[in-house]
Amino acid sequence: MDVGLLSISANPNADIGYYTKRSGRKTHKGVCVWMEKCFKGRSRAIRFFTTPLQWTKKSLRIKELIDSCDLFELNLTRLVKDGFVEAVYLKPSVFDGHYFSMESREKCLRSGADETLIKLKSEKDIDYKYHQTWDICDDSKGLRMAPLQYYVLVIKGGIIPPKYLIKIG
Repeated sequence: MDVGLLSISANPNADIGYYTKRSGRKTHKGVCVWMEKCFKGRSRAIRFFTTPLQWTKKSLRIKELIDSCDLFELNLTRLVKDGFVEAVYLKPSVFDGHYFSMESREKCLRSGADETLIKLKSEKDIDYKYHQTWDICDDSKGLRMAPLQYYVLVIKGGIIPPKYLIKIG
């Protein structure tokens, strides 16, 4: 908490295992380069949910994520006002028919993709009333984040300073 919440690019000691598999890169620098090819700022981005993470007996990988990560609540309004947020993306659930047709959903699930991001006009487009359905997460299907809706913030400098954070887990 001395520095703040670090994005992958700002943390050379980050666990990049999740991304090495997806990117085919084996080094921190290689993963960051791959992320930037996905879209400008991706390596400086931080995921966030509008509701607390939950797990079920079918989704022990989410339990592992909760148990192994420091979780924070952030003051997004203040972060935006102070100029730290460069962009906001929505990652909808692959089960959300509003964003995914049955054909595109099946293609996404077959490819193992778990991030299809939609750039929002501003943080005002974040849906805080969205009801996350946690029971759709099922480890046996090999999908960790695909069923979940979350947001990705591209952060100027890749670090959210401590004054914008409250540690919750």
